[in-house]
Amino acid sequence: MTTRMRVGALVQNFAGFPDTGRSAAACIDIAVHAERVGFDSVWVTDHIVLPRSREAQYPHNDSGHFPYTWEQDIHEPVSLMAALAQATSRVEIGTAVLVIPYRHPLLLAKMLATIDQIAGGRLILGAGVGWLRDEFDALGLDALFDHRGSVTEDWLGAMRSAWTAAETAEHSGPYVAFGPVGTRPQPPRAGHIPVWIGGKGERALRRAVQMGDGYFAISSDPDELALEVARLRHLAEDSGRDPSELTVALIDGIVVTPHALGADRSPLHGNAAQIIEGLHRFADAGLDHLVAGVRTAGEPTYAGCVAALDLVAAEVLPVL
Repeated sequence: MTTRMRVGALVQNFAGFPDTGRSAAACIDIAVHAERVGFDSVWVTDHIVLPRSREAQYPHNDSGHFPYTWEQDIHEPVSLMAALAQATSRVEIGTAVLVIPYRHPLLLAKMLATIDQIAGGRLILGAGVGWLRDEFDALGLDALFDHRGSVTEDWLGAMRSAWTAAETAEHSGPYVAFGPVGTRPQPPRAGHIPVWIGGKGERALRRAVQMGDGYFAISSDPDELALEVARLRHLAEDSGRDPSELTVALIDGIVVTPHALGADRSPLHGNAAQIIEGLHRFADAGLDHLVAGVRTAGEPTYAGCVAALDLVAAEVLPVL
């Protein structure tokens, strides 16, 4: 969709930085710094609770191990975005991704429209279905877990009704129904907030084509991403959509090291030259917008994140 890959930084609202006491202020500072040095966007992630023990396997890596524990701070993403909207002026602000079934669609539509007004139309909704059954259970949403894909589709439709209604909004779906009701304020961009559908697999790709403005991938392999992009474009063409209308985004991590790493490294780990090489591979695969946790190697620290942001801004972003 763009001639230059855009790059965004996660503000680390999930787990934070031990050297700062994991404060919300550090997340805001990261966003302000990322904007100052030239990143295109800043992003939050979403969990509400982490059970002490979990039966669910993490679906987004080969080991199935979820790399976080219940002791870590998780700053609520929607409320944090309001602070990010006030503290920044240029960068886009997004969710990578927000679990749609966790929040009532009318309330979520209202919160996001309000934040988008504060931000002056800079919000992006990365939308996911969720994966952690234990979290659904803890929130009293256990009945939704096995239907979370359908719930997400229904609730996104309800939110769009709230955002775009000329007068009062109405929606009648299998999981939520309302109206006619007043739902103002509406987002400043003609009632529109871009929705990037997160996930992996055929249903997520179809969901992106049917109701999204983009697809939020989670693959860390450029060759695998290329296959997903090819399938996305095929589905778009079959449905009568122009594939170029769909932004292809990716959630991954940039880890900056002082020296070059070996051939078995992750594509976005290494020194500046290796990170540039990895980004070019992703660009060739069809990536438009990278969303990354950016840090130096070793234990994550606030100072290391700032140093990595500075290096990427100085040596990587200018050559994309």
